[in-house]
Amino acid sequence: MNASSGADVAAHSEPIVIANEFVDVEVRPVLTRNGIRLEIRSPRRGTSVRLDAMVLDALTVQPPEVFSDLLRSESASG
Repeated sequence: MNASSGADVAAHSEPIVIANEFVDVEVRPVLTRNGIRLEIRSPRRGTSVRLDAMVLDALTVQPPEVFSDLLRSESASG
């Protein structure tokens, strides 16, 4: 899921880089016409997504298995 970019989005702060030996991502809040979103960007893939507070809140209640399944499906397709 790629986020569209445009003149309506202003960077809210400098990105924070989170990385390990396999991957690095940048996260930062951005201000959009619809409020603040958290932008997560993968420089290596050239993809990004912007998530609102409701989606982020939903992530906090997911069991770890949800993310393990997501990673398994990603490695199978990529």
